Amino acid sequence: MKTKFLIILLTFVTIFFIACDEDSITEAVLGSNSITLSGDITDSFDAPAFGGLSVEDSMFIVTMSPNFNSQVYENILLLGLETATLPEVRTYNVGVDEMNQNEFRAIFTRNDSTTYMMSSGTVKITSSSSSKIEGTFDMKGPLFSFDQTGDSELIIKGEFSTTPIIE
Repeated sequence: MKTKFLIILLTFVTIFFIACDEDSITEAVLGSNSITLSGDITDSFDAPAFGGLSVEDSMFIVTMSPNFNSQVYENILLLGLETATLPEVRTYNVGVDEMNQNEFRAIFTRNDSTTYMMSSGTVKITSSSSSKIEGTFDMKGPLFSFDQTGDSELIIKGEFSTTPIIE
């Protein structure tokens, strides 16, 4: 189940990188977008955000990374919710149960070999319209590995504001 969700999210981030190249009219929204990491990694940075809703695939996603313009694929946060509409203004739990469509799923990829699957926490949507999606997040999760050993854990907090792309 975790692998399926990871593949879906990575597919969406690839689509966003291709759709938002330098010739595209779609650009990341700057402003109150930040990520703070603690636990295994201690770091803090501003991170432009892209938001999108795929009605056909019933998936809303927010992608954040400080390196969108440089095409360095690291420090990428993906937040995803199974829905055919923009998310409602409310607080959502973060989880890994794919059967629960009311939970956000989230992964953080530090680099090409370090990925954390967020397993608990919240995503609070504070504004939701076709012109702006805003929210905050506070979540934690273990290092993603196939052997599931060790006690590595990452805590991620931050906020985002973006204009959603609706397809």
